Amino acid sequence: MKKEYDFSKGKVRKKSALITKETKVQTSIRIDADIFSWLQAEADKQHLPYQTLLNKYLRDVMDKPSLESRLTALEKAVFKKAL
Repeated sequence: MKKEYDFSKGKVRKKSALITKETKVQTSIRIDADIFSWLQAEADKQHLPYQTLLNKYLRDVMDKPSLESRLTALEKAVFKKAL
């Protein structure tokens, strides 16, 4: 090991590592056995790792507008036309 290191050419990260999509977090979750079996079977059909498929499904749900926000937009559109 060196006695001293030169960090003068090092790069400083401006954003938190957890902000980007590319950052993966290792965690442990409990899933019902039948759901996990289904997930693995679906992942095999699509030739994907089951973690990737689970992440895709969760991202789809996360990115989808909520039912409440969709109803609010619909109400605004309907009542705007009625006035």
